[in-house]
Amino acid sequence: MSSSLHCYYSKKACFDAFELYTCNVNHDVSGKNYRKRKFFAFFIPVLILISFLIIDKIFLISSVQEKLAANLPYTGSFTSLIKNEDLDELNYVKSKKVFLAAGTSRSIYFNGYPNIGFTRKDPFLTPQISKSLEEWEGVSIGMAGASMRLIYVRLLQALERGWKPDFAFVEVSMMSFNNDRKYKNFLKQNIIPVNFALLHWRQLGLKTVWEIVFPNFFLSYKYQFSPNNFLRLLQGEDRKWESIVAGMTESGIFDATKHALTKKDRPRLETFTIEDYFNPGPELGNIYREKFEAGLLVLKSEQTGNSYKADPEELEYLTKTILLLKEKGIPTIYWRPRVHTLLNEYERSESNQKEFESKVINTIRSYGEKYVDANDLPMKCNYFRDVGHFSPRCFTELSSFLLPIR
Repeated sequence: MSSSLHCYYSKKACFDAFELYTCNVNHDVSGKNYRKRKFFAFFIPVLILISFLIIDKIFLISSVQEKLAANLPYTGSFTSLIKNEDLDELNYVKSKKVFLAAGTSRSIYFNGYPNIGFTRKDPFLTPQISKSLEEWEGVSIGMAGASMRLIYVRLLQALERGWKPDFAFVEVSMMSFNNDRKYKNFLKQNIIPVNFALLHWRQLGLKTVWEIVFPNFFLSYKYQFSPNNFLRLLQGEDRKWESIVAGMTESGIFDATKHALTKKDRPRLETFTIEDYFNPGPELGNIYREKFEAGLLVLKSEQTGNSYKADPEELEYLTKTILLLKEKGIPTIYWRPRVHTLLNEYERSESNQKEFESKVINTIRSYGEKYVDANDLPMKCNYFRDVGHFSPRCFTELSSFLLPIR
């Protein structure tokens, strides 16, 4: 072989060797880059998720909830639902027959009235009605601001304890059915115990169970935190109403708890020491402005200002409630609470009344159930605690109209 040809093959071999080396080096580099990209593609999302979960859990801190959450925690109003303790009142009942009252804070007073001692001296009852009413006493499972979903769950809890009441009152407050209540979603999603929802998924449905379970994993969703909400709250917008309502429910102004109405303290229930106002009007001065006119403004603010529309889900749970009580064979009356004239006129405007009647009242009557508007009853007792709450002293006479004793 000539020297030139040998040189050619030598150079080619060197070139091939260099190319192979370069290829191997590039392959190793590209392999490392691929593994690096793969690692970061996995690691970064995981890191983001872990960071989010850590930040999300700062909503466990109550001060953070109060300052940053769009939905303030109203849980104090629903202790009975969460802990299922209020049926202990059955241990202190003295009457022969017991009714169950389910509803909002406007049903809580049934836990204390009627009672035998007060019934015997109630000035608004005839002797005959008083005698008939002595046989009855109520146990309330009312919750401030409750939705029909919460009322249905509370009824399930009560009936699963093995107690079958002789009669039942189910409250159907007009605005509790409103599709645009400001804290409706919080109440629906965050009050019912998760373990209860999972055990009763057939009655509640998978959609409802998901809505209850999901917020407990992601607290920023539960309390509705978002940059827009954060900016709004920093600017003081849309906070006043929620702060007022949360404060009133937690402090008991809306009678969110039953501590003052427990049957353990019978003498207190049976004595005539009730703070209220007879036929309240402008002549009360500051009391009227603060308790009634201002109270109406707060309740109006709870609605978003849109026209009144009944929430389809509220109607769904009204139907479930009707069917549950019919299945258990419990005689029931569905009633709209008696409220002050100011609120009654606001709620019963022509468009509101038409929507409520066509959706809510017609649903009740379509199942052959009885509906009563307490504002239309010829009652003698006309005392109120505020614009939305009838006085406890009037619940004895009110019970006489709702129970089958007249």
